[in-house]
Amino acid sequence: MTSRVPMKWLRIAGTGVLAAGIAISSTTPALAAPSADPGAPGPKNIIHLIGDGMGFNQVDLGSQFEHGRTAYQTTVKPGGVSTPVPGQAGTQVYQEFPVALAMSTYQFGNTYDPVQNWSSFAAPLKNSTDSAAAATTLATGVKTLNNVIGQDENHDDLKTVAERALELGKATGVVTSVPWTHATPASYLAHNEHRNNYHDIAADMMDSGANVIFGAGNPWYDDNGDKLATPSYSYIGETEWNKLVDGQSAFDLVESKDDFLALADGDTPTHVLGTAQVAGTLQADRTALKSGDVPFSAPQNDNVPSLPQMTDAALNVLSNASDEGFFVMIEGGAIDWASHDNNTAGAVEEQIDFNRTIETVVDWVEENSSWDETLVVITADHECGYLSGPAANPAWTPIQGAQGAAPQVSWNSGGHTNHLVPVYAKGPGSELLAAAATGTDPVRGAYLDNADVGRVSNALWAANDTDGIPLLATVPEAGEVGGKLTLSVADFGAGVALTGGQNVGDRLRFAGTLPEVSVTDSRATATVGTGGWTVSGQSGDLSSGPRTLRAQNLGWTPGLVSAKDGVSAGSPVASLLGGGKGLAAPATLATATSDSRLGTTTVSADLALEVPVDTREGDYAGTLTVSLFPVD
Repeated sequence: MTSRVPMKWLRIAGTGVLAAGIAISSTTPALAAPSADPGAPGPKNIIHLIGDGMGFNQVDLGSQFEHGRTAYQTTVKPGGVSTPVPGQAGTQVYQEFPVALAMSTYQFGNTYDPVQNWSSFAAPLKNSTDSAAAATTLATGVKTLNNVIGQDENHDDLKTVAERALELGKATGVVTSVPWTHATPASYLAHNEHRNNYHDIAADMMDSGANVIFGAGNPWYDDNGDKLATPSYSYIGETEWNKLVDGQSAFDLVESKDDFLALADGDTPTHVLGTAQVAGTLQADRTALKSGDVPFSAPQNDNVPSLPQMTDAALNVLSNASDEGFFVMIEGGAIDWASHDNNTAGAVEEQIDFNRTIETVVDWVEENSSWDETLVVITADHECGYLSGPAANPAWTPIQGAQGAAPQVSWNSGGHTNHLVPVYAKGPGSELLAAAATGTDPVRGAYLDNADVGRVSNALWAANDTDGIPLLATVPEAGEVGGKLTLSVADFGAGVALTGGQNVGDRLRFAGTLPEVSVTDSRATATVGTGGWTVSGQSGDLSSGPRTLRAQNLGWTPGLVSAKDGVSAGSPVASLLGGGKGLAAPATLATATSDSRLGTTTVSADLALEVPVDTREGDYAGTLTVSLFPVD
């Protein structure tokens, strides 16, 4: 499966009857972050909110209980034939964000196939990620293996967006409703080959330079918040805990609910590690809570802060810690724990708690910052529990129930699925995420990949990197050692302006030039064998409000920027009006044989958009995806 590289959406304002803008995206087997605009400083603050295990149905589960209304419910028959529940509308503030899409979550070596995923009820149980791989990708933009924390598939450390924030003099932190050494927060601040190495991860996080680390996992308390006779060092080692207690770490330790609440206003320490007085989760694992309960009817742990309260405290500490801004990851981690247990009441409670957390963040942005300087991204690492409506399988059914009553659902797994999850974004850079949504799912619509979130987040701050790094390299003979096959697009964010509007009798003709597409192949000959590579392109429809120009109207004539033996440009593709099929289907841009594949090859194409003379005026915009594939 190829991976998408995000680009900047461009709406072209043209002259004459019609103007069209094509934004270029690319796909390639290699994972490389795009460069940010070198003249742009990027957002002052970036906030990731991750609902662990939160699929579309978990979002609706909370809304069904709280408001008696859902947004994403549908009856789906195998094959992706979908019948939406009528009269649906979102109930949450984030559902009104300008970016509201779906996202794939698969780990390194796997894929998401929208047709296959809706072909049978069992299909989504394949290729699912875990929280470590998914959170690492959200933090870095690089796919990795399950169980791996902050490293790639070869166990080489990756730079996370939190670490990038520290390099820029920004404050950084993580907040979670589960132990702070658990997979999702750990993936932003630590590097380890296995998520279960909690003691090593705790030490790594404490040495990370972070300003805020908040969560559960207190060794002296159980899941009900009751004090233990002897400590249980499950999530932090005794040595690290004693350093915190004795004041021998870089952090001020806070444990009580009152101490967390006191951090929400006024002056604060610059480095705070808050470990609430509870073991696994703030609330979800309390023994009073049963799956069949009406949510919030069971007594709660009253000695621990809520996730919104911890978030309020964290935002104040981070704001005080640096005038340069901050990065923070805030996790509704126990949505996943309740979903693993198929605990409907717990999942409702945790989803609503996460909703209130997001509202806390939105209020902070609007009262203490602005949407011009803070980017907020809300998503999930994966779906958990295979939540659906009652009597699901072999069809997917809608959640049912009345406001204030326990929703009627079915749980179809105790683990994760490969279903798409929601993603919402608002603030500077959110348009890059919108532009990265090049996939189309028959039920969830447009989707991007979790690597796009990590790439965009890191790229937005790449422009601030002005320090030089000394380099030392030993170059082997070409083709002897393993390398990569990569694709890049020149002036990636600028897009293409299709201009002219020449009237040629029965049509209007617009022209433009594809930015130079460079393919670099450094793969080892022993691995590749007699293979080469091919680059193809495919256009989506162009739209102007409710009006559409079909992709069949766009054609191209590929060409090599510099001639190279063994590399050939693809054949011209005529538009529909020109007697062809256009770029609605993939078309070859260039191919290379095994003899010519090594090194860098640059190709381009002349684009031609032909539309009927009576086409309605407007500013039309769309995307053209360029994809690179190895050839055996």
